[in-house]
Amino acid sequence: VGAGGNPSPPFLFSTPEHSFLQEFLSRDPCFQISDKYLLAMVLVYFRRANLKLSEYTHSNLFLALFLANDMEEDLEDPKCVIFLWALGKDWRCRVADFLHQRDKLWARMGFRAMVSRQCCEEVMAKEPSHWAWTRERRPHHGGAQRGCTKPRVALPGGPGLSPPACSLCSLPSSPSHCSHQPHPLPVLFKCPSPNPERHCPDPQACLSVAGDPLGGGFLIILPPQLQLEPGTYTLYILPKPPPCPGH
Repeated sequence: VGAGGNPSPPFLFSTPEHSFLQEFLSRDPCFQISDKYLLAMVLVYFRRANLKLSEYTHSNLFLALFLANDMEEDLEDPKCVIFLWALGKDWRCRVADFLHQRDKLWARMGFRAMVSRQCCEEVMAKEPSHWAWTRERRPHHGGAQRGCTKPRVALPGGPGLSPPACSLCSLPSSPSHCSHQPHPLPVLFKCPSPNPERHCPDPQACLSVAGDPLGGGFLIILPPQLQLEPGTYTLYILPKPPPCPGH
């Protein structure tokens, strides 16, 4: 336990669920959803929420890590892998509750989710030799990516699955613990590929679609500004618009 009674990184990653968290982190070799800054933000969130030692669990870690990704990351696809680890095979039925629990954690923090780089580095400085701080994201996986283009990068793997090889990092795919062919990972598509002849819509106004990697089907996540009354709705998938005249 660190200064002020706050648990230190070794404590956080030395719980009975330590091996499960280690497996989760190993499935993110490019550190897209769990680099050193995001992990430092998790510790900051735990302290701001005044969590008890008994609440330092992998469930709360996933909630805090998802919130950290909400705050800092532009791409939606990678963080959705957290659903598989936090919720298991029936994640589709539990996503709404997960997001509700995330909001409850956010409320316990006084809705203070912004964390400065300096604050993260102060957290790291308390345990500078801890292995978590070696998770340095490579430059080609960083920077703002707020356009609608879907980057061709390897996504983190779900439980028992191996992340595909990353051509940007030249990292080979690690051996899978499963003998079967890995299922596709849950992916959110914020926008279609941009057409140079058309204006790309605001990503915040687009629907998000998460594919089910285990049972088939998909989950539609509405943009925050769209509010629907309870009821039954019909979804129409429109055909691709024809090309502009003269092109």
